[in-house]
Amino acid sequence: MNDQAAVQKLLRRKLNELQARNPAFSVRAFAARLKLQPSATNEILKGQRRVSRKLAERLATTLHLDPSERAELLGHFPSDRKRKTLNQMFGTLPSSEDRETLRLTSDQFSVISDWVHFAVLNLVKIPDHPRTPLQMAERLGVSETKIQGAIERLVRLDLLSGDENSGWKRTYSRINTPDDVLDLSVQKSHLTDMELARESLLRDPIDRRDFSSLMVAIDPELLPRAKEILRRAQDDIAALAAEKPATEVYRLTNYFFPLSLPTAKSESPPKPLKKEYP
Repeated sequence: MNDQAAVQKLLRRKLNELQARNPAFSVRAFAARLKLQPSATNEILKGQRRVSRKLAERLATTLHLDPSERAELLGHFPSDRKRKTLNQMFGTLPSSEDRETLRLTSDQFSVISDWVHFAVLNLVKIPDHPRTPLQMAERLGVSETKIQGAIERLVRLDLLSGDENSGWKRTYSRINTPDDVLDLSVQKSHLTDMELARESLLRDPIDRRDFSSLMVAIDPELLPRAKEILRRAQDDIAALAAEKPATEVYRLTNYFFPLSLPTAKSESPPKPLKKEYP
């Protein structure tokens, strides 16, 4: 999908949503909300007027797009026609010599925060992996359209290469997600993890999953060390997974959270926000 088609699709969808809530909502009212002339809005909707990146940014703001929608829309607008604005949006990509691990920026993660993207990236690590969107959809239990969109975004962000005929390949062997400030997309990803875990608990036999819990009394000052232990455990499992050819895609999620409410004595002064770690 090119940049202009992406804007048209977005505006039509937003207009349809508003008209579904209020059938009397007109294009003129929509134009006023976008802070555009009605004629200009009509021309954009019909594909008769080009939208610049600057205008796309204004539309993203006036429509109050969430971080994922905004990043996906602006990802269609190159500042250099030979290359998408990956450097402007996401920072300079690592060189080909440094392609073992990629640390995603917040904007990158907001585009692919849906679990399906990471499932696709791991599915292609399986020998003779399913190659078409339909085959992947059947393996992951989602729609073919969802897989097709995920593949397009992963290719656009240079995280996936190849095609259905030759097979798909991850550009980076490992991908780390941001963990320095709070992020709406990461929080949404955590909520999805909880729902996926619930579905697995009710669906999968015990020999295909592991659910356990530990309850401890602990001083919150020890939490940074506890997090380090959990991170090391994730690295150990990632290393274990590489010992044999993969056949299935799994997701590991750690939950370590307080049950007791803080008292005035135990409550520590507020600290700088830390990003959620998905």
